[in-house]
Amino acid sequence: EPSQDDGPRKDFGGRDLQLSGSIDRVTLERAIDDLPPGYRLVFVLHDVEGYEHNEIAEMLSCSIGNSKSQLHKARMKLRDLLRTGQRKETAV
Repeated sequence: EPSQDDGPRKDFGGRDLQLSGSIDRVTLERAIDDLPPGYRLVFVLHDVEGYEHNEIAEMLSCSIGNSKSQLHKARMKLRDLLRTGQRKETAV
């Protein structure tokens, strides 16, 4: 039986991206584009496309642990990028 970390995400960004206010699609896409390439690739494959870590590991010729690590780092970086973007919008 697949773990909760594997498979399509129905709660895109859920608890990892709890931010005050709302985030528009353009802001989210820009933040994803600003992720380092390795983080972005794993993030998109897992959280957007719905691939499981074992599938990502096979596609990228890396370990499942590396896939999970890259995803975690991508989510943390994305959270920071979105928070920074919100502060900039508030300051304007």
